[in-house]
Amino acid sequence: MTLLPRGLAALMLLTACAAPGERTAVDSLSPEASLDARSLGRAAAAARPASVQVRDEPGNPAVLFTVSPRLQTGSPNSLPMIVTSFGAERQRSDGATAYRALVSISNARRAAGFAHAATRQGTDIPLQVLSRDTQCAGAGCLFAETLMLTFPTDMVRQAAEAGAPLRARLTGSAAYVEANIPAGHVRALWEATAAPATR
Repeated sequence: MTLLPRGLAALMLLTACAAPGERTAVDSLSPEASLDARSLGRAAAAARPASVQVRDEPGNPAVLFTVSPRLQTGSPNSLPMIVTSFGAERQRSDGATAYRALVSISNARRAAGFAHAATRQGTDIPLQVLSRDTQCAGAGCLFAETLMLTFPTDMVRQAAEAGAPLRARLTGSAAYVEANIPAGHVRALWEATAAPATR
């Protein structure tokens, strides 16, 4: 399965239309499973427990890992709103594991056209644009963008071993936001996927 079908499957699941065999790990959290990331200090983020759900369905070419709770900054009444889900996919065929984040960004000013992601140190993080949508009403317009980030395995491993978060700066046309994944989430997912793959 290539990156594009995976990304489309995640977007379909976001709108509750995914076929069972096309789901990806990063978007399998319930809408209620959100955590306001702004309330987490560094120590709290590192120590806060996170749970990992494993979905191993017969017929699915990948075993899916999803970390909960998902993370949210802002709200529909306090834009921009950034919702980040974190997970991994392990292919049955060769045991390869991809670590991904699905990031949905909503703002009221204009479409930012996010097209690049990198760490604060400037290391690129592969980014795929899944959707850009504009919804306008009498009160104004809401611009929503959904992005898929794929973190290099070494980046995830090093963050987990150091007890550090993953921080991605997303840039677009004269705008940027940050998607932050707490250290506890990183460590929980790494520990869940560190066990040898079973085929």
